Amino acid sequence: MAHETPKPLLGTANRFPARVRVGFIRASRKNPCPICGATKYCQVTRDNKLAHCMKESTGAVKRARDGGYVHVLMDNSPPYTWARSEAIVNTDEQPRRDDLMLSPLAPLEVRHAAYERLIALSPASHYSRELLTATPDGLLARGLLPQDASRFGALPPRVSDRDRLADEISRFIKKEFPANTERHNSSGIVGIPGFWLKNHTQPKLGKDYDLKTPALIVPYRNEQGFVQACQLRFAGRRGGYHWLSTAEDCLDREPYGTSSGSPIHWTTPLEKAIGVKDLPVLVTEGALKAEVFVALRPPMRAIASAGVGHAEIVCALRGRHALFGFDIDHQNNEQVCRQLGKLIAKREQDERAARLKAKSEIVVWKGPKGIDEAALQNVRLHVIGITEWSRTLSGGSLKELTDLWSACSFYPCENGD
Repeated sequence: MAHETPKPLLGTANRFPARVRVGFIRASRKNPCPICGATKYCQVTRDNKLAHCMKESTGAVKRARDGGYVHVLMDNSPPYTWARSEAIVNTDEQPRRDDLMLSPLAPLEVRHAAYERLIALSPASHYSRELLTATPDGLLARGLLPQDASRFGALPPRVSDRDRLADEISRFIKKEFPANTERHNSSGIVGIPGFWLKNHTQPKLGKDYDLKTPALIVPYRNEQGFVQACQLRFAGRRGGYHWLSTAEDCLDREPYGTSSGSPIHWTTPLEKAIGVKDLPVLVTEGALKAEVFVALRPPMRAIASAGVGHAEIVCALRGRHALFGFDIDHQNNEQVCRQLGKLIAKREQDERAARLKAKSEIVVWKGPKGIDEAALQNVRLHVIGITEWSRTLSGGSLKELTDLWSACSFYPCENGD
């Protein structure tokens, strides 16, 4: 029998569409997790094919490396509205390719100079009623003094005011850092999170529409005090922090924008204590919380993370006496307890691998949720070891911690927490 050349499968050329960067979108109230219904912590891919659920293991195809469980969503899963990539691919007039790519971060000295200029031009005191004296969220109501509040800026609610700031800062960077400007088509603000270019030339800051209220600008500094990125906290809201940056799925609206990179924040007492590098380091959630605590309870240094950047925090803590002061609701909140337990385990395993013996301890108290609120109300803080802390947990938090530590083969030392 003569050998027949196999016929190509019908539609083979069209089976695989052009690659589209998918990425994950975090769960929200509008789009809760399709697995457990949570409105935060979990994530879903923009094409709605995978879910990264932080709580539910039943039906998962694998355990995620950074915690949680990966689920495959069925074809009959309900549609979600958070996928924007298709709108970009299917438009008749596609944006330029370089517009839809996150710009590389500008050098640290450029970002620091731009943010310091922004805070100097638009300090929080420009909106004193909303950002300084408001109760209970104003800076002064939190316990900061006016001189402490001067370290924070304000994002104006009106686009026209933000445009003037963006133009002023762009001209400032052009003058101070001409080499950086030459790399980015004569624009000084490309690569600085929160800034972007409209129509390839007009410097913009933040969203291109008027906001209801001004926002507090919270700088995230490195250990040497240089501003790496900033977060926003809008007046009148309890909680709800947002990076001053451009998300990858917003590049069609904010061309030449860039991500903040979610750095950790260092807080050091303003009046440098003797041997400041020997002070213990408090690890807490959020730069503003760290700033308030250090201002109220010196001498102390603090590291804060907007998310849970374990690797960067662990590296920063290496060889240093660490105190973990997460919100006290971790005793009842399984997910927060899990994140704290994971961070403690990674920190301890890192110390053991490096053959170091720096102490890890946990700060607990009764009453207010945050350690900054506890400091303001002069609540007594208790510092306890890892084993003793684990014994304060019960129910779901204890089970979550026990399962986590067993999975990563971590066992605290009874006599040397």
